[in-house]
Amino acid sequence: MGKFQTKYGYFTDDGSEYVITNIKTPKPWVNVISNGTYGLVISQTGGGFSFNEHSEFNRLNRWHQDLIRDDWGKYFYFKNNKTNEVWNPTWMPTKILIENFEARFGFGYAIFKSEYKGIFVELKIFIPMNDNLEIWNFKVTNNSGKELDLSIYSYFEWCLGSSADHHREFHKTFIETEFNAENNVMLATKRLWEIPLGDRGHWNIEYPYYGFISANRAIIDYEGDKENFIGQYGSLDKPDALTNQSLSNKTGKWNDSIGTVRVRFSIPAGSSKSSSFYLGIKPSKKEVYETLKKYRSDDQIEKAFDEVKNFWQNFLSTLEINTPDEAMNIMVNKWIRYQATAGRLWARTAYYQQSGAFGFRDQLQDSLVYLPVDKSLTEKQIRLHARHQFEEGTVLHWWHPISETGLPTKMTDDLLWLPYVLFHYLDETANYKFLDETEPYYDNKQKDDSLFDHCAAAIEVVLKRYSERGLPLIGAGDWNDGLSAVGLEFKGESIWLAHFFYLILKRFAGVCEKVEQKEFQNRYELKAEELKEAINKYAWDGEWFWRATKDNGEKIGSIENEEGKIFLNAQTWSVIADSTDDHRKADAMDSVEKYLLKNNGALLLWPAYTKPDKYIGYLSRYAPARRENGGVYTHAATWAIQAFAMMKDAENAFESYKRLSPINSGMHPDKYVAEPFVTPGNIDGPDSPNYGMGGWTWYTGSAQWFQKEILEWILGVRPTEKGLLIDPCIPKTWNEYKVKRTFRGTIYNIIVKNQNGVSFGVKEIFVNGVPVRGNVIPVQSNKIVDVEVIL
Repeated sequence: MGKFQTKYGYFTDDGSEYVITNIKTPKPWVNVISNGTYGLVISQTGGGFSFNEHSEFNRLNRWHQDLIRDDWGKYFYFKNNKTNEVWNPTWMPTKILIENFEARFGFGYAIFKSEYKGIFVELKIFIPMNDNLEIWNFKVTNNSGKELDLSIYSYFEWCLGSSADHHREFHKTFIETEFNAENNVMLATKRLWEIPLGDRGHWNIEYPYYGFISANRAIIDYEGDKENFIGQYGSLDKPDALTNQSLSNKTGKWNDSIGTVRVRFSIPAGSSKSSSFYLGIKPSKKEVYETLKKYRSDDQIEKAFDEVKNFWQNFLSTLEINTPDEAMNIMVNKWIRYQATAGRLWARTAYYQQSGAFGFRDQLQDSLVYLPVDKSLTEKQIRLHARHQFEEGTVLHWWHPISETGLPTKMTDDLLWLPYVLFHYLDETANYKFLDETEPYYDNKQKDDSLFDHCAAAIEVVLKRYSERGLPLIGAGDWNDGLSAVGLEFKGESIWLAHFFYLILKRFAGVCEKVEQKEFQNRYELKAEELKEAINKYAWDGEWFWRATKDNGEKIGSIENEEGKIFLNAQTWSVIADSTDDHRKADAMDSVEKYLLKNNGALLLWPAYTKPDKYIGYLSRYAPARRENGGVYTHAATWAIQAFAMMKDAENAFESYKRLSPINSGMHPDKYVAEPFVTPGNIDGPDSPNYGMGGWTWYTGSAQWFQKEILEWILGVRPTEKGLLIDPCIPKTWNEYKVKRTFRGTIYNIIVKNQNGVSFGVKEIFVNGVPVRGNVIPVQSNKIVDVEVIL
């Protein structure tokens, strides 16, 4: 019996796998697998796609987004050559009934199990940690009572480059395939790469890679042409080629190119045999051939698989919690860190959104997930983003690796996440020398400036973008991209940005003091106080802070509005930034509880817009209560956890967590529909007929924030320059909980005891039995310390 079981699946006892037992999940449930360079997305039906480095610029196979049919992917057909029966062990695309189905999604792998007429198949799919290929390892057990003569056929359509290949009749004319018998591999490349590179016009550079599919059994025949495989007017559920005794062995430049290879072998009754296939992308044929030699044997495959499992076990082991809330334990210990790393930082893609790009604000925030694991990974991310800042201080909203092209932005918050993330890095490490590291600018590769200077440049830009009232301008959107037209003329103001920028100025002034930049310190302290005064003079609306003004001065997020009366971020960040007095903080969060905190967490705004407003932007054009238009936008909803905790409102802090938890929502799977093991980007709000329906899973910045808010603000273990601060805000009913956290090279085994039945307030702390004054544990020199906290 697993944990949190529904009719669709369950978590294993240790939470390391989610096991899908019903193939017809409410929507496709996927796993995102990546080693940081090569990646794949696979659904419980076998749908999905693979890519190298960039999911949109360098995709292996064609895939079209359809969350209803989910009928694009890399498929393997099984054929009983004696009976001519054909089926797929992952069900699609034949949809022949299979029994004893399981799809086990783990960290870095997916395992499928199914049975058809006594033939049991276990399929293991993973990506080795240091190679640009994926391995599909089939173990077939013949319990049919008869000798099995089995053929396995692969099928997928070559994409090779840009995923935007809907004009297939054009793109197919550039693909060419060949079969190399000596190395038992089909190769494919493309004579055109549709990305913005090259010096001789558009559509005029070659794709510099080879896609490939191979097997560790002899490929007896193959097919490179879709028409030959399916048949004109045919279909994937009954392809013509599988009714024939052999494939055509057709490859070349004149096909609608596919990757079909066949292996054939017999299995005595009561016996098992394995067969593995290899798919991937490499820069040269030679590298393809050399790579394949490394994974031919079952022992080599098992070794590579163990390396993947060991990597993720070690990666996740630096932070562990044990609380009375088992859903919290599973999410923090396992899945949300995996989601933020494999899904957001490495693959940067999923089923609801395929990006491949780096968002300046997005992956910077995501990189905070690395801090308890390996600070050098956060350092690497900070430096990468600094290189995508313009010399004047503005930044690219997003950019594409490979082409290094991106979008200059009038978004007004992007650039500020650089100093924001740096503060958190300094809290974790106290490594102020990192500020002296230099990086060039996107538009001036010859000029290297320190990270301190990069941050200061960003701040100086925002200081020049003020209204006459001394409030920051919203431009083409602040954190909320959907407010895309509020301030296009650079007249509209943002109150969320005002709170956020106040925090930036205060914290960076402290950094300036630490590195003896007195002039900057004095300037930013003064600017912070002026901004706080303006916020409290102009932005209070009686019961909450209004959200923004349009270019014409009209407010949004105000009691004056019929729709969009109150926005979440303008309230939560008044607390997080400490930009107002305690009375207004309390009133603002009371309004959040009254109007925004709903069944699945805090809504982004209320009530939803029912009429598009071209002076607000595309937010108002969403269906009411969906995504940013009055739904739960999980990224922002996590901040409500912190704000309530900072107010010492333990009940609402915990409710904000519990209602947002995908495991809890997932206990009503036909209503929630999304995967229960990762955070969604959004959940429909009460104005939707689909109230409680999740969507946009995996590719969301909420994963990192969900972990951070739980660990640092509910469990109350957070880093400061002087040491680990212990400041819980928990349910009174919790008797105790444990946190294992690595901090500056020391493993802290923390047990928090709550015999007095309180929600907060540290009474005593003992480190290895020695009492500590206050609630900050000084930095320790021992490798492991035991900490006892009495509330």
